[in-house]
Amino acid sequence: MDYLIQGDYQEFQTTLQAIPHTAKRLSADEELSTNQQAYFVVTGTIIEIMLLADGEEHALTAYGPATLFPPLSTTDFKPKNNLCFRTVAPSTVWCFDKPLLQRLGSHNPKFQAVMTNSYIKHMNYYLDDIEQLIHTTGMQRLVTFLLYYIEEHHPHANLIPLRQKNIAKLIAVNPTNMSRNIKKLKAENIVKISGDGITITDLAKLRTYSALSQ
Repeated sequence: MDYLIQGDYQEFQTTLQAIPHTAKRLSADEELSTNQQAYFVVTGTIIEIMLLADGEEHALTAYGPATLFPPLSTTDFKPKNNLCFRTVAPSTVWCFDKPLLQRLGSHNPKFQAVMTNSYIKHMNYYLDDIEQLIHTTGMQRLVTFLLYYIEEHHPHANLIPLRQKNIAKLIAVNPTNMSRNIKKLKAENIVKISGDGITITDLAKLRTYSALSQ
């Protein structure tokens, strides 16, 4: 399950750098307009958030370096107006006019293939997200996320550099339950919390905990 999508446009970074764009440096918690713009993530992390009718937020996925967001296709369509994109850490992005990238896809078969694969990947993620919400508990989603991040991204010292509140949004767990679940993992000496994020202190025990919570 892809909680963090990154690297799918890595081979086109030089191509993208050579076409008209604006580089932006962003602080944490800044929002980006995607009306006619698309962004290539150079550094940092951005989350895609659905704004719910009751005022709550549900994060759909996160974007890391060397990917484009929002998902692109060669056809022109407008995303739902209840979606927003927000930085969760200081980030650098390249801002492109979306039609320019769509034209690039129309004239470059390799780029178009990456666009299509990335778009399908996003759609599959959304389906996985729905399945997770229906069939799993908050603790199961938290443990799955922690294992996914460690095993897919191999962070230094097993540090997941995301705030607890942002992970809660990504896995659709309310803050109270998130705090309760983190407290349980801390009591088992599985995680440690700091200002830098969440550190997995006992990966073997986390895997065992995951198996028991299924």
